[in-house]
Amino acid sequence: MKDFSNRATGPGIVLMVMLMAGSIAIGCTSAPAPGSGAEIYTRYCATCHQGDGNGIENAFPPIRETEWANGDKGRLIRLVLYGMQGPIEVKGQSYNNVMTPHGFLTDEQVAAVLTYVRTNFGNDSDAVLADEVARVRAAEGDRGLYRSERLTNRIGIPQPDSSATTP
Repeated sequence: MKDFSNRATGPGIVLMVMLMAGSIAIGCTSAPAPGSGAEIYTRYCATCHQGDGNGIENAFPPIRETEWANGDKGRLIRLVLYGMQGPIEVKGQSYNNVMTPHGFLTDEQVAAVLTYVRTNFGNDSDAVLADEVARVRAAEGDRGLYRSERLTNRIGIPQPDSSATTP
């Protein structure tokens, strides 16, 4: 059996260790932080809308620079919470697939992922707040998928309950 103990400190080993450390560091920093809008997007949205926000042609619409992503926040919140079925047009292209409801996400998670969408992929819109998600969820209650023709015009975020008293 050969003795390699004297070779363990050569420049080749040092270089190999540095490359491995760099690879590990790159791998660690490329993953989005748990619970962040980017992580939630990667987990629940990127399969259909893709990592670059361009969607899948003839199947799932883009969210890059679209009226759905940058438009009315209330409609976008409803879309994520309750999903949608039926035909829509996005950037001149027709789509007719089901958007899966994501009502299992917390208000904070929905706000984080929608803020991520509205501030990435060429989008430049204001943030979605957890309180806005909570108000939409409370007003809409327990419901099934929206039909596209109904959701298209279902806009706005309900005002805070003014009957609630503060201590």
